[in-house]
Amino acid sequence: MSFITSRLATSVNYTFYTKGANNINVVTDTITVKGGADVINKKSLETPQGVVTELTDEQIDKLKSHPVFKQHLEGGYITIVSTEKEAKKVETELQEDKSKQLTPKDYTKKGKKSPKSKKD
Repeated sequence: MSFITSRLATSVNYTFYTKGANNINVVTDTITVKGGADVINKKSLETPQGVVTELTDEQIDKLKSHPVFKQHLEGGYITIVSTEKEAKKVETELQEDKSKQLTPKDYTKKGKKSPKSKKD
């Protein structure tokens, strides 16, 4: 087993195709890498430093050939790690997704006061 850590704000379905009858693309496999890093949800305002997805070594090898996966890997948004302990360590070192929702911590880092929410 290997793990993928993701700083993307949403999950990504990496879809694989083959040519079928009449040269039409036919889905052969889909591998989902969990996202949701730094997304505020109704359960909590605190967000994880990254999201960990457990995959088989065969799935990892297949993903390495996917063009969008390669872009995410090269961009520093996701990382492949071999152990769960290593995955937890790498979470904090990943590139931050610039499209993420702002959290109260983000405002504090910038020396600003966070806006009031419905709960305030």
